[in-house]
Amino acid sequence: MDNAGDALERVKGGRYSLILLDIKMPGISGIELYDSIRKIAQSLARRVVFITGDVVGARTTAFLSETKAPYITKPFDAERLKRDIDRILAQGV
Repeated sequence: MDNAGDALERVKGGRYSLILLDIKMPGISGIELYDSIRKIAQSLARRVVFITGDVVGARTTAFLSETKAPYITKPFDAERLKRDIDRILAQGV
């Protein structure tokens, strides 16, 4: 999707096994979008893998620590992404 608004509308109208979510996006941040997803579908919020190039920023670090959500850093390794996706899908949340 091109922006957070489109993503949120799709979350409202569909069922997803997993969401890959960039922390920094145009419009609203991935953190804000995650908070909106959590309000709409708590179980789906547990199936988010964050992608970020900003692991040293205080806000990003605090957020990732607080949510305990899996994340991968850019540039990312395809094998790590596959492992994270497999682990989340295996949880059956």
